[in-house]
Amino acid sequence: MRDHNLGVVLRGIADGEGVSRAEVAAATGLTKATVSSLVDELARHELIVEAGPAGNSVGRPGQALRLNPDGPVGVGVEINVDYLACCVLDLSGRPRHQAVSLADNRDRPVAEVLAEAAGLVESALDGAKAAGLSASGVVAAVPGLVRTAEGLLASAPNLGWTQVAVVDDLSRPGWPRVSVENEANLAALGELWFGEPTRTDFIHVSGEIGIGAGVIVGGELFRGRNGFAGSSVT
Repeated sequence: MRDHNLGVVLRGIADGEGVSRAEVAAATGLTKATVSSLVDELARHELIVEAGPAGNSVGRPGQALRLNPDGPVGVGVEINVDYLACCVLDLSGRPRHQAVSLADNRDRPVAEVLAEAAGLVESALDGAKAAGLSASGVVAAVPGLVRTAEGLLASAPNLGWTQVAVVDDLSRPGWPRVSVENEANLAALGELWFGEPTRTDFIHVSGEIGIGAGVIVGGELFRGRNGFAGSSVT
């Protein structure tokens, strides 16, 4: 329950940049004491910062709460048919590092492609460390059917890949946790988190060399019975 409430409070701060503890409590329905305790915990983990008095408070102003742009960052690496790309994002959604490598990955051995992708991630992690940033995780985006719990790319016909253990083959000692997800699902989540805030039910269609879609229902990624909802192997 506490983990859930931490997520609720963090989302409230992200959606209402510069809100006070009292405003978060009012928006979430949690008590002020609970919110204050959760905010302190989020601050200890450097996820949020206090940024001066909140400007819209009545009486004594509370402290404005914002996501910490110098807190933990996420690393994304995309493995696609004709390119590899890597990006580091801070909590505000600002890119802190970007790199793209153009190549026809259909004609290359899987191990060679994943080794190059790992090199991009390694450079990104080194850059984040040099900037004083700590990476909390690495997510690989791939164009195909993904069994996320197994870290497995089941099928990506446009790459000619089947049954590739992306998480195991991409991970390196000393890295944060690596996960893998369908690229259209990740794009849909990006639209959910950084797009129109009132949009909670939609389908994001991804059309590059293949066509796929990410389905968002009720503000959550909809995977379907087998975990492949929206995915395409064409």
